[in-house]
Amino acid sequence: DDFNVARDWVANELNFDQSVDVNLFEVTIRVLGGLVSSYHLSGDDVFKRKAVDLADRLLGAFTSSSGIPYSDVNLRTRVGHAPRWSSDSSVSEVTTIQLEFRELSRMTGDPKYQKAADNVVELIQALPRPFDLVPIFVNANSGKFRSSATITLGARGDSYYEYLLKQWIQSGKKETKFKNWFVATVQGMKKKLIQTSKPDNLLFIGELLQGRNFSPKMVEIQM
Repeated sequence: DDFNVARDWVANELNFDQSVDVNLFEVTIRVLGGLVSSYHLSGDDVFKRKAVDLADRLLGAFTSSSGIPYSDVNLRTRVGHAPRWSSDSSVSEVTTIQLEFRELSRMTGDPKYQKAADNVVELIQALPRPFDLVPIFVNANSGKFRSSATITLGARGDSYYEYLLKQWIQSGKKETKFKNWFVATVQGMKKKLIQTSKPDNLLFIGELLQGRNFSPKMVEIQM
């Protein structure tokens, strides 16, 4: 059937030893997440082995001096680097890889994947975050937010908030720090991002340009 055909392709054809640069976030949520899910659905160790091979290569993105991962990594050399278009990483990208890496540690018993991913969240939490909201760019070398970056619930910011809640749920609702962080961000949203239109009093979500100037731009929330 289709599953067995796909399973055989993964086992015999899927080869991550390629000299190509990939985006850490995209490959984690789509490829690594797919392999992890396939393992849980099938119990077939081939998916676990491929997931470990891929994750070990992706860990090369976490070699920055700050601990904030680079956005891109070469699968063969395992060398991470900033994107071609910027010196910064998107905050939503580096904080939307935790579910997959944490689950891989649970699957394998190897804590290194969760340790790398959890460290990113802790580093972000340690940075100044007015009203618990985050700018959309962070520098992997300095570990600091871009001072002029927008704060938004749209692209490059959205899933940071989403994954706080999901990590609490993933932990069996035991790691309450994630819930507390999420609740704090919601309070910040109410104070700084949510306003009502005039004269109809319709509720809408805007964004903070340069991190401080409210813009009545209704963003498309990607959660």
